[in-house]
Amino acid sequence: MIAYFVMECAVDSRIPTYSGGLGILAGDTLQSFADLEVPAVCVTLLWKSGFTGQKLASDGTQLDSIQEWDVEKYMQPANIKIKIPLGGKDVTLTAYKYTIESTKGDNEIDAYFLTPDVPENDPETRKICDRLYIEGGLTRLKQEIILGIGGYEMLKAIKYKPFLYHINESHSAFLIASLMKDMNDLNRVKSRVVFTTHSPIPATFDKFAMKDVAAMLERYVDKHVLYEIYQEKLEDNDELNLSWLAIKNAKNVVAVSRKHKFVSEQIFEGYRLKYVTNGIHHIKWASAHHKMLYTKYIKGWEDDPDLLRGVACIPDSEFAQAHILSKESLIEMVNSESDASFIPEDFTIAMAKRVTQYKRNNLILSNPNKLIDIAERKGNIQIIFAGKTHPADPDGIAMIKSIHNASQYIASKTKKVKIAFLENYNIHKANIILAGVDLWLNNPVRPLEASGTSGMKASLNGVPNFSVLDGWWLEACMEGINGWGIGPRPAWTDLSYSDDVQDLNDIYGKLEFNILDLYYKNFSDYLKIMKMAVSSIAPYFNTHRMVSEYVTDLYLTGIVMCYLEREKTGVCDM
Repeated sequence: MIAYFVMECAVDSRIPTYSGGLGILAGDTLQSFADLEVPAVCVTLLWKSGFTGQKLASDGTQLDSIQEWDVEKYMQPANIKIKIPLGGKDVTLTAYKYTIESTKGDNEIDAYFLTPDVPENDPETRKICDRLYIEGGLTRLKQEIILGIGGYEMLKAIKYKPFLYHINESHSAFLIASLMKDMNDLNRVKSRVVFTTHSPIPATFDKFAMKDVAAMLERYVDKHVLYEIYQEKLEDNDELNLSWLAIKNAKNVVAVSRKHKFVSEQIFEGYRLKYVTNGIHHIKWASAHHKMLYTKYIKGWEDDPDLLRGVACIPDSEFAQAHILSKESLIEMVNSESDASFIPEDFTIAMAKRVTQYKRNNLILSNPNKLIDIAERKGNIQIIFAGKTHPADPDGIAMIKSIHNASQYIASKTKKVKIAFLENYNIHKANIILAGVDLWLNNPVRPLEASGTSGMKASLNGVPNFSVLDGWWLEACMEGINGWGIGPRPAWTDLSYSDDVQDLNDIYGKLEFNILDLYYKNFSDYLKIMKMAVSSIAPYFNTHRMVSEYVTDLYLTGIVMCYLEREKTGVCDM
């Protein structure tokens, strides 16, 4: 069995236990585990107040609020409690269970959401896991100990015996201390751990003062165990970096795209990484209209997304009609939530993702007069923005406000460009936006896009991707055939940063001279690109392929080691 550990997990749009791509990827992965009958269990944390509720003030400032939801409406109590020593006190943990059923209903995967919110704990302890990513410092350290060590001990109490632990991002890396405590053999520990790094930005790696880590864990493991697994002695004020802890103790370290492998090998100097490019769950992210269309013409696509390469067999008129129906649903949602007055006939772009500085969410609005000029000469443009920023991120807050200000300016100058910002972006809204727009825009600073998956979801629904050539898009882009690139195509080993001015000129230039002309003057050719987006991307960039690669290339190592251990010792458990 695989124990899949992750800090956030998106299993339902109504359950706010995720903030963005990592959580959504986790949910898609679990769905493919269930569909492909991979024996696995997920361990994550129960965020009772979610990440952040988003409301924009009249001046465009994002206002923060908690996300209220009823846990017992969606999850079942696991009816088990454990205690772990955390600093000077024992903390009682319980869990709620959410079951992911396979799409056929013949298999299921359990996800356990851990929480310290039980009567046995004091009020301060009960709130440790209230909000995702909001707290830092000692609270974040406690959260990650609860996830890694608490999750490990919880699985033992429930009688799970994983042969491999998959650490997704380093938040759960403290489970390595638990493995070492039980196995007392660093080589055996490494053989049981796969670590996937999801971030190309070292500044985001979680780091804690060694004195704080030692104080929190002193009644669980001796300090010398921490030194052994970190493979160096740290002074009290030195920082223990969880990403380095994970990479030093994993038999296989995995990047999430081919480009990300080279970026990560520069960060983790001296280590060679493998890569498995991320994917999406194809059934979950296809719109209702596209599901009907694919089921009509591509029998078996649900079980085998590779069959979607046969999209050419779908008549153009029916493919276009599925898009029109999806777009009408999108326009209805936009107009119900804003005063933008969108219409289905106008070319519509979406920039919908987490708002943070390196993603440059507002780049297309950098020269509003140029954008207005393009629309007046080439055809109307509608742009949808959506996405939350961390409440403590001043750059993200300023970026949302700049989108608001540019929208106000453009609205005062023309009706040829319309802009809407949709609040509280979530899985439900993403499904509607991804399938209904005419172009998916993504322009992060290269090479900081580890993989990205939103463009895969758009492409599955016949929406061409217009993106910086980084992450997954560097593998997938066929210029002018299944979408368009922004900026130069870099070599795999080129780790130079992209240029704002160059990328902006490329966005405006391709909109003006390629994309809008096709859409408004030669839609039959635009439709060919839409169909190629499906046939060239959906068969490969899906979690069925991704999970299969993990199983055959990475998990089997753990299975082999487990069998060898059984032959040697007669046991294969923790």
